[in-house]
Amino acid sequence: MLNRRKEPARYTDREDAGHALAASLKPVLASSSPLILALPRGGVPVAAVVAEEYRAPLDVVMVRKVGVPEFPELAMGAIASIGGRLETVRNAHVLQEMHEPDAAFARVAAHEEKELARREGLYRAGMGPLSVAGRTVVIVDDGVATGATMRAAIAALRAQEAGAVVAAAPVFLGSAEESLGELVDALVSPWSATNLPAVGSAYRTFPQVTDSEVRQLLTAARGRRLGNMTDYLDLPDAYQTYLTTLDDDAAAAVLPVLKQSAAGGEHGVLVTTNLGPDTQAEVSPEVPFGEVRETVR
Repeated sequence: MLNRRKEPARYTDREDAGHALAASLKPVLASSSPLILALPRGGVPVAAVVAEEYRAPLDVVMVRKVGVPEFPELAMGAIASIGGRLETVRNAHVLQEMHEPDAAFARVAAHEEKELARREGLYRAGMGPLSVAGRTVVIVDDGVATGATMRAAIAALRAQEAGAVVAAAPVFLGSAEESLGELVDALVSPWSATNLPAVGSAYRTFPQVTDSEVRQLLTAARGRRLGNMTDYLDLPDAYQTYLTTLDDDAAAAVLPVLKQSAAGGEHGVLVTTNLGPDTQAEVSPEVPFGEVRETVR
């Protein structure tokens, strides 16, 4: 599904685009508790707005474009990482026009893997990625041109056994939607543009997003999700991290049990969910202290 912008007009900035995208996502997310995953760096300000409007967890899926050496903006493919697993996609139509494409791809990909690892460490600040298994996941970017980075992110999520996967962006250029449509459960955008030269042309203001801004937005999102939960700072780090993966109703149900486990200091927590609003938790001797184990009913 691609929700088209009837009267194309440039977005004011990424925040404005985030509100437009959130509105377009309503038919898809009306009955789910989604996890919002941003493609850094430009996708993070857009995704932060979507996550706040849906009171949903926000995280990043680390993706790096593998650009042609002489023309780095032209993607030979992309690499993506989530949960410690690296996935690679290649743009065959670009590679077939190159001299020694395999060697060029391997050389650039090796460099991008190092940068991907650097940014992941910086953005997460010691926190692990949120679990995507069985979840409805919305991948958000500030725009999609070739679709290479989005395809890599989709591959990474499928490898981690995500539930429904939604590809979403404020603008899709050219034939990008066609290349992605069969890979996802839903494709959502307010604007499908056939005559824009670049994603930035869809915005009045389109500055580079810095690493510092990405980290601030992720930290703020985590803070909002934990802000109403008293005494959460007394919980083990693994429990705090787990809370950020839940929607507000599930977090409210699980928090007292996490506190009970922390006070006892002997057993971990077993969470039973139907992947909907009905979530139950209990301290369980079958789970080691400091760990949370999920089971789906």
